[in-house]
Amino acid sequence: MFVYNISFQIDPSIESAWLNWIKQSFIPSCLSTACFVEHQLYQLDLAADQSPTFTLQLFSNAATQLAEFQEKHAETLLFSVTEQWGDQCFHFNTSMKIVH
Repeated sequence: MFVYNISFQIDPSIESAWLNWIKQSFIPSCLSTACFVEHQLYQLDLAADQSPTFTLQLFSNAATQLAEFQEKHAETLLFSVTEQWGDQCFHFNTSMKIVH
C-alpha cells in the first residue's frame, strides 16, 4: 500500500472553517481522481500554545496510481489550498510506502 501524506499547520482562527472545507471539498476532490482507495485525517496532539496541525493520508494500492496523482492532480489540488487559505495554512506533502 502506498500513502500520499499532506501535513497542514493552520492558523487557529480558521480551524473550524478549514476543517469544514477539508472534509467537504478538498478530500472529495482528492478521492474523485480515483487514485486512492481510502483516506484518514488526523490531528496531531500538540501543546496548547502550538498551531493546530493535521495530516491527511490518502491510500493507494499501486505505485502507478500514486504517480498518476502526483503527475496529473497534485499541483492543482495543492494550489487550491493556497488559493483558499493563503498564508493561514502551511502545507507540505510526502509519499510513503507501508512496510510490513
